[in-house]
Amino acid sequence: MEQKTEELLNEITHAKGADQFMTNIEANFVHFEPAEYLVELLHIKAQTKSSVIRQANLTPTTGYQYFDGKRRPSRSRMIALGWGFQLTLPEMNTMLKRTGYAPLYAKDEWDALVIFALVQRFDLNKTDELLYQYGLGTITAAN
Repeated sequence: MEQKTEELLNEITHAKGADQFMTNIEANFVHFEPAEYLVELLHIKAQTKSSVIRQANLTPTTGYQYFDGKRRPSRSRMIALGWGFQLTLPEMNTMLKRTGYAPLYAKDEWDALVIFALVQRFDLNKTDELLYQYGLGTITAAN
């Protein structure tokens, strides 16, 4: 049975050595590759790769490489893909965490504007315009 994060943290912080908790909780570690999670989201959201890639403003070649696991998307590209899936803020943060990236953080100015745009349901182009207006680059032009 999968343990709650709080329980895992408690076990880790009270362990006398790494071996004590690594063996006990290894089944709880998340090992999702972005491609695996993207495919999972396709099923959850009942969308197609092509529609997500188009809404994420990605070239088809690059987008399909992300879904096929041939390339690993950067954090900003994962956020663009989140837009392609039309994720909510909690869903976006779950996707980022499950693919090994930091969730959106309200104390970071770039992330704060992304959070605002996401909650306001801006499309990706309008979000990029907002980021650019504040001199913070864009989601789609970032690496």
